[in-house]
Amino acid sequence: MIAIVALGSNLGDRRANLEAGLMALRTLGAVVPSPLVMETPDESGRGPAYLNTVARLVTDENDPRRLLETLLRLERIAGRDRSAGRNAPRTLDLDLITTDGDKGRWIWDTPEDLRASLGSSLELELPHPRAFARPFVLEPWRALEAGADLPPVSSPHPPA
Repeated sequence: MIAIVALGSNLGDRRANLEAGLMALRTLGAVVPSPLVMETPDESGRGPAYLNTVARLVTDENDPRRLLETLLRLERIAGRDRSAGRNAPRTLDLDLITTDGDKGRWIWDTPEDLRASLGSSLELELPHPRAFARPFVLEPWRALEAGADLPPVSSPHPPA
């Protein structure tokens, strides 16, 4: 599967955190990072500015739900603390933006090892429903792949 993964960090050594995130993604397959890294303000107003980029990941994993679970584990290993709540500052954020596989919306039981920090269910929508409106995703993606774009998601996809 080919996946586009957005990376962000606004705590600690942000550039080192992005590099660590790229190294972690390389444990999953071949990675091509965008040449563009952007600094953007923290939209929540709760933390320092972010560094953001994207990467193309080619992986043997063909289930986007399993890939998301793995990305969440990599965030945890990188020191992401979800106890501060949604949109809290973070050492590393890994968002699955889209894949060359199925599109849609999935809700499923959280694996036991992630349940304490993420709750009883996980949700994934592909393409990512807000990515098309985020320059800090689209600009690095376009720098990586000319013509890359995501259309607005006009209506929720039915659960698969």
